[in-house]
Amino acid sequence: MTNKQTFNQEFGKHGEDLATSFCRQQNFKIIKRNYRSRFGEIDIIAQQGDVLHFIEVKNRSSDLVPGRYAVDTKKQRHIRQTAQAYLVQNRLVNECLVSFDVIEITDGKLEFLENCFY
Repeated sequence: MTNKQTFNQEFGKHGEDLATSFCRQQNFKIIKRNYRSRFGEIDIIAQQGDVLHFIEVKNRSSDLVPGRYAVDTKKQRHIRQTAQAYLVQNRLVNECLVSFDVIEITDGKLEFLENCFY
């Protein structure tokens, strides 16, 4: 593994740690981090009230290209498919409301984009 790959992994994990802390401060219950299926990965699965949140975290060191733009239609499709796999695996299909969210972190400033795609 190169130094750049190691840095990117650590930077990404740090962003997920910040996002997890934010979620806990907002009274989310963290269900799972880095859930993987054959379709992809979801950074954070959390529950707030009766809503299950599937959260993609994008950590950036500059605001030249905001992280939200990295969650394009292809990435959204993979997140939806992975969420469906989670719901089926845990027998939650039609049992709860879901929200697809993005937490964007730029230079340490966090923005929560709730229910930003379907």
